Amino acid sequence: MSKGRLVQVGSVRKRLIFIGLMLIMVSVIGVTMIYLRKQAEEKLAERKATKARIERLIAEEEERTVSISDYRAYVQTKSYIEEIAREVLGLVYKDEIIFKPVTELAPKGDEPIGAPK
Repeated sequence: MSKGRLVQVGSVRKRLIFIGLMLIMVSVIGVTMIYLRKQAEEKLAERKATKARIERLIAEEEERTVSISDYRAYVQTKSYIEEIAREVLGLVYKDEIIFKPVTELAPKGDEPIGAPK
């Protein structure tokens, strides 16, 4: 009878050891899963921030594209060509009369004597 009891005690020990090892393995796997989930959430937050930044840059570039296309259309108008011809090149129409301010017309030699230079 004592032999039968020893077999039962030994098998109970083996079962307890097996259950203990299983609990340790489950705990290690659980902690690992929690750690990996936390890392995944951090990566997700980082990627969402990157996505928001890229979407903002895309919106800015779309606005810039609209602005450039508007400017391209303006550059092809007659008013732009006239503006550049007048301001940059100093051109005028044939029959156009230009009036200049008096300060531009005054000769440089008519300054009073003794005036500071």
